[in-house]
Amino acid sequence: MVKYHFQGLSDNKVKENREKYGSNTLPPVEIESFFSKLMENFQDPLIHILCVALVITVILSFVGYAEWFEGVGIASAVFLATFVSTYSEYKNENSFQELQEKASRVKCNVFRNGSHISEVYGFDVVVGDLVLLQAGDKIPADGRLVAGELHVNQSTLNGEPHLEKKIVAPENYEPTTRNDFLDHYLCFRGTVVEDGEGVLLVSAVGSSTLYGELAIELSKADERESPLQIKLSNLADGISTIGYIGAGFIVISFLFKQFVMDNNYNWSEISTYISNYPIVLKDIVNSITLAIIIIVVAVPEGLPMMIAIVLSLNMRKLLKAKVLVRKLLGIETAGSLDILFVDKTGTLTKGKFIPRTFISGSAHTYKGFNQIPKELREVLSFTVRESTSSVIGEDGQIVGGNASDKALLQFLDKESLLADYQVKVEKEILFHSERKYSAALLKVPLSGGPTGKAPKGIVTCSHKLKNDERYVEITCLKGAPEIVLNRCTSHFNEDGHIEPIPDSVGLTNSINSLSEQGIRVIAVAVSREPLVETETLPNSLILVGIVGVYDEIREESRSSIQTARSAGIQVVMITGDKKETAIAVAHQIGLISPGEESQPGVVLTSFELQNLSDNKLANMLPHLRVVSRALPSDKVRFVNVAQSLHKVVGMTGDGVNDSAALKHADVGFAMGSGSEVSKEAADIVILDDNFASITQAVLYGRTIYKSIQKFIVFQSTINVASTLIVFLGPFMGFDFPLTLIQLLWVNLVMDTLAALAFGGEPALTRYMQEKPIKRDQSIITSRMWGSILGGGPFISAMSILFLTNDYVEAFFTRNGEPYQPAFLTAFFAFFIFLSVINAFNVRTSRLNLFDHLFDNKGFIVVVFFIFFVQIVFTYIGGKILRTVGLTSSEWALVVAMSFSVIPFDLIRKFALNLFLFKSKKNINKTD
Repeated sequence: MVKYHFQGLSDNKVKENREKYGSNTLPPVEIESFFSKLMENFQDPLIHILCVALVITVILSFVGYAEWFEGVGIASAVFLATFVSTYSEYKNENSFQELQEKASRVKCNVFRNGSHISEVYGFDVVVGDLVLLQAGDKIPADGRLVAGELHVNQSTLNGEPHLEKKIVAPENYEPTTRNDFLDHYLCFRGTVVEDGEGVLLVSAVGSSTLYGELAIELSKADERESPLQIKLSNLADGISTIGYIGAGFIVISFLFKQFVMDNNYNWSEISTYISNYPIVLKDIVNSITLAIIIIVVAVPEGLPMMIAIVLSLNMRKLLKAKVLVRKLLGIETAGSLDILFVDKTGTLTKGKFIPRTFISGSAHTYKGFNQIPKELREVLSFTVRESTSSVIGEDGQIVGGNASDKALLQFLDKESLLADYQVKVEKEILFHSERKYSAALLKVPLSGGPTGKAPKGIVTCSHKLKNDERYVEITCLKGAPEIVLNRCTSHFNEDGHIEPIPDSVGLTNSINSLSEQGIRVIAVAVSREPLVETETLPNSLILVGIVGVYDEIREESRSSIQTARSAGIQVVMITGDKKETAIAVAHQIGLISPGEESQPGVVLTSFELQNLSDNKLANMLPHLRVVSRALPSDKVRFVNVAQSLHKVVGMTGDGVNDSAALKHADVGFAMGSGSEVSKEAADIVILDDNFASITQAVLYGRTIYKSIQKFIVFQSTINVASTLIVFLGPFMGFDFPLTLIQLLWVNLVMDTLAALAFGGEPALTRYMQEKPIKRDQSIITSRMWGSILGGGPFISAMSILFLTNDYVEAFFTRNGEPYQPAFLTAFFAFFIFLSVINAFNVRTSRLNLFDHLFDNKGFIVVVFFIFFVQIVFTYIGGKILRTVGLTSSEWALVVAMSFSVIPFDLIRKFALNLFLFKSKKNINKTD
């Protein structure tokens, strides 16, 4: 049946209409400008204090009580604290916006160049186009319905969740207003078809649509805070509190040294010092400035944004892995999945149904369409072709419809596919996962069409119309055998005659035999009774036969299932197929072992599920592996019950009815070939519909989490070390062991450069051997604390040893005399080198520091960049950086001492591993 006889626009007319009426694109989404973000960041109280300190320092430099470069240092602090963070935030928002735009690209079926149906992007639609709309489609432009009937979700425009019915507009219909959402004839861009099928005549595109005028096509960034963002925010708050307290102690220690220690604890000398108010003001400003710089260094204000930085660096990798992140929290939470409910069709299987077998009502099996006897073949061909939800083009092109409809049409030969009996669809019930069947009431002309009359068997069992004897009516339907067969009282025999079903037991056994091979079975039947408004099946059906279609298992499904299990993820397969089919597929992919299906709670049907209370289901859930004949409502229930057990739940879906479950799940995975409704509800889109890509999403979620943990360890170690050094420096005779500008370079090393270095860490398969990250688990683990509290004090101790050891100081001489500028330059380089070399310790918990090192080339580049810049600084820094050039022997000593952090941390790791090994051994003995 060629359902619609429309003539679409020619290529030349498309071009002409695009030039005349405009393209179907909207102006770019306006995002906050870089300057606006910069001004917002300048509202930070710390920045205001730094600005006041800058003004005072500049004034003091003019009257000779301060160096000009001290003002430059404070200005640099202001710049780094605002510009760098603003740039990172701005860049990441733009990168994520690109992803959102890519995720929102919609393809649609359009009649072009006659009756040919072409698949084009929504932005290629023009005024005058005829667009085929089916359940799950997002409407690409404004227009009126010229064929069919739709139920449309318009919540994107009016916020109302209930569906609006859309019907064909009368000829010469002119709407009174363009924005009447209740108009039954008008369809609007951005709304979604949830049920029905029809053809839209486009009348407005792009900015001329209501959607464009309301300017609501904005990136709907998820405003929810993910578990990781909450953890990072709480961590930042905790470190901030410690940083502020530490800064206060630094102010006190610095002023105590200036006021008391430098004046030999003598009150008269202290009084003389106080009377020199410009010096006192300078020291107070220096102490406050130093404290603020320490806060800038120690307080990880950018820590909550680290997830965005790491994700932006991993976007390309994720896309290569066929994973499109729509919402940031999705990829974060994916690493914590405890249980994953996954659709069988198209995810574990290829989703391309291949028709293999036909079983007649007399239980005879045929391996191909042409093997079926001619009379029965004609009845099957008519029933399948005329009741399909797919559209058949003049060249035999099959467009739209569900996978089962397409498979049934592919079972026919080309002659049958192109037959035209001039049948008219009076009423249609589209397939729904809750109904488990589809049906169509057909008005069939007795005179036939261009290719002849309808099959004799069809006419024989049809209902004659009293008001028009030229036509007969018949109901054709397809659906699950257990639903259809229960209402079948007879069948078409091999001669096309109607007779009682001779061997219902043999027929059932044949069907079960196919199901046990993992083959989906579809019953095809007809009825003299018309369809009624309640959409219930007629009571008396005539069976045409059973078609067996095979959905090939993806080669990688079995290994991916094992990967997920090794990662501690419970995988539950959900399918609408028969129980026998579901069990067969579960065996083939290794989800259950032979005989396991007989154990209680391993396999459930939707009917069995309905008879279980939530408490009983919660008890059975840990054992559950397969759910057959599942309904969309079952998915939502599974999510709710699993979450009540404090599990992190993942759900896959591709249909309109999956959107509720995808929204309720902690991570919703939509399939790239699925409906637009499911994609909008999901956190992540799996572009290739492959379960292996879901495990890749989990792997990247864990990798990103670990990258952030490494960053935290690296940053916190430098925080501890720099704060201790600046605090203790005055008591060791050094007002500024590290100057203000030097501390700013330290801050740049530990923030932006460290993020770039650790952001590119590779996704290692061994991460999938670890247990899921619990929702309430602290982001700082005991291993991390060991690294921070070991590395930080060690770097501080080595720095203090460097500053206070006479032998070290005596090594830095000029003309045989100790030369403090060279000594302090060496200390600056030593602190940076020591901290950066410790990054090699931080990036792996293993003793092999080269473990996958070259898989993160960015890390190597950043490390060498820091070393290079640090060496250059010593020669060009001068008074600004308080540096002078060093000799080769001096550099050798600095580098050699810097590498001391490697053996120290290796010993620490070895001791920790030994302790954990012995503890585990003792636990096993106890058990």
